Amino acid sequence: MTESALREPLAYPFEQPDGLALHPLYADLRQRPPVRVRMPYGEDAWLVTRYTDAKSVLGDSRFSMAAAAGRDRPRVRPVAVSGGGLLSTDGPDHARLRGTVAKAFTARRVERLRERVREIAEGLSRDMTESGAPADLGERFAYPLAITVIGELLGISQEGHVRVRDWLDVMMSHTVTADEFHKWNNTFAAYTAELVELRRREPGEDLFSALVRAHDQEGRITMRELMALAPVLISAGFVTTYHQISNSCYLLLARPDRFSSLLGRPETLPRAVEELLRYVPLPNGFAFPRYATEDIELGGALVRAGDPVLVDTAAANRDPAVFHDADELVLDRTVNPHLSFGHGPHYCIGAHLARVELQVALEVLLEDKPGLRLAVPVKELRWKTGTMVNGLHELPVTW
Repeated sequence: MTESALREPLAYPFEQPDGLALHPLYADLRQRPPVRVRMPYGEDAWLVTRYTDAKSVLGDSRFSMAAAAGRDRPRVRPVAVSGGGLLSTDGPDHARLRGTVAKAFTARRVERLRERVREIAEGLSRDMTESGAPADLGERFAYPLAITVIGELLGISQEGHVRVRDWLDVMMSHTVTADEFHKWNNTFAAYTAELVELRRREPGEDLFSALVRAHDQEGRITMRELMALAPVLISAGFVTTYHQISNSCYLLLARPDRFSSLLGRPETLPRAVEELLRYVPLPNGFAFPRYATEDIELGGALVRAGDPVLVDTAAANRDPAVFHDADELVLDRTVNPHLSFGHGPHYCIGAHLARVELQVALEVLLEDKPGLRLAVPVKELRWKTGTMVNGLHELPVTW
């Protein structure tokens, strides 16, 4: 790319190649300081693609998420999505909100959930066997596993699973209109209000009951904050995990030698999961911008106070300056400081839970269906378009 081409903002997000490949332009951009980009809507922004720059932005309090309030945020669709709660606060406010839910996601507590996650996964695998092959692994296994686990943790009933999925199908769409967005958002807000009243009448040990107690009895959060926290926890705990499980299985089955290399070697699964997390470019042109609160030199570029910065963690996770054979899936990679869960104060609060679900999902499939394989050629698989998360429409498998 010529220097003159970089004087004008680049159209972003870049066209997504088929599957989980990254656009070749990223390799060129990582050789340069951050560049200016123009998303379909909102103001121009700086794009960060190098690992060191990405980690710097994510960990530096001078790049604020709260400062996005009231700004014409760079985005992929007309309507601006507020992160709400955890994703629109910094400093003490963020720490307070994070502390309200953090106990549910500690490594120790999540490890106690491992057996329950396995019980759910084994039941889903048995159901697939009883129904017979072929089956859609995404719909029959990845989706119900992710929604059941987060549903039980939050206290959402089976009936609520359908409402959550219908809402998220709209929220994750790049093509949703403003009217559709507000209609579905209001519908889900009403459902959240129903859950608040239910947990007031019938409190339990679930996270939603804890949120209600934090408001009603402890005064730690406002009702507005509670209403903002709920959809963020639901979407982050379901959408990304569901697609990560499905995409991981696709990568293993698209090259049968990858799947077979894990058979009988459960001790290698944690490393394989970390590599799958690094390799899968899950967000598709979707990132919450951070705004510089002062002039900051970043990787050779001067970011002025008030400028928005977008961090492309998928590009950073393929940085050859940090990862050997960065564009290859190396399942036994020993050093893997990927940024898939972020870094710094906004590090994904559900990282431990996501790891457990991915590890258990692969363990169960390897144990129960060692002959698992794709039921159609790779070229016949259909990738979703116009959505914020990369994934397949279906993942047909047999065994």
